[in-house]
Amino acid sequence: MRKILPFVLVLTVGLAGCYGPFNLTKKLYKWNGSAYADKWATEGVFLGCAIVQVYTFAALGDAIIFNSIEFWGGKNPVQARNIKSIRIGEDQAVLSYTPEAKRLRVDSFHKGKLNETVIFEPGADGMAAHDAKGTVIMTAKTLDSGMVVLSDRNGKQVGTYDPTRLPKMLPQTN
Repeated sequence: MRKILPFVLVLTVGLAGCYGPFNLTKKLYKWNGSAYADKWATEGVFLGCAIVQVYTFAALGDAIIFNSIEFWGGKNPVQARNIKSIRIGEDQAVLSYTPEAKRLRVDSFHKGKLNETVIFEPGADGMAAHDAKGTVIMTAKTLDSGMVVLSDRNGKQVGTYDPTRLPKMLPQTN
């Protein structure tokens, strides 16, 4: 049995015929890199994960199970989200976008502590912004004329904007 097991593993990976995105391994790596503001804590968690073989098991799970499922079924059960982190001094914003839900989550941190979470996602009549508890903060609705109407949490209109003028109002970025 011990002589057959390596052959079966090689055959399983070989039959999958898929390099794959390794989403679980990427998620683990991104989590480790953004979970702690302190570089020593990040390094300590990384070493702990390396010693306990967490990265090894994540890579094996991706290679043997999840990438194969994506190859044969078309969808990886471990969906990678698009995550960006912006750091200025002791402040950090982590932006996570989930394309399937068209959802953007923004978490703001100060000195590594979570300050606030705002989630933007499609609502009944446009886009809605809500906090981590689901309380609506603001909504945006596009009228037939193309104008965008912003309303506060009580539904009171706080502004109307012409999207064709928006590029002129924003600073140019590269």
